[in-house]
Amino acid sequence: MAKYRSQLDSLRKIRTAARDAQRGRVSDALRADAALNERAAALRGKQAAATARHRAARADGLEVFRLLEIERYELVLHTQAAEIAAQQEIVAAEIERRRNELAAAEQQLIVVEKLDERRRRTFEQIASRREQAALDEVANQQFLRRKQSSANLPN
Repeated sequence: MAKYRSQLDSLRKIRTAARDAQRGRVSDALRADAALNERAAALRGKQAAATARHRAARADGLEVFRLLEIERYELVLHTQAAEIAAQQEIVAAEIERRRNELAAAEQQLIVVEKLDERRRRTFEQIASRREQAALDEVANQQFLRRKQSSANLPN
């Protein structure tokens, strides 16, 4: 039986490379998200420390300049937290978009693989039919030879 050679190998390689590239983009976005989460956690720690200093300064007495300095620092931290939150929203949307693109690339690869599998099965069926026809022809010829040789034998 003849061996099946896929005509879709190059397309499969292209689709696989596209899918792998998409996976890389998704992982890049996930790393960016993790970095933002780390920055947000560090910022929350700074905010907690600043709040504790603010409470301690109020308890110590009324040093207006120190309180203003602490409040300005807390305002800066709050602004940074808002910026990080906005960046996290952007990155979350980007992650979702990249995951959708990865799913589409994966689907395209699956379509190519299914098409190739269908072609392989069709090729094998045709080859099997040809082989069966050849075997039937050999059997038919052997039958005719036996019949002819038995007809030529004297009784």
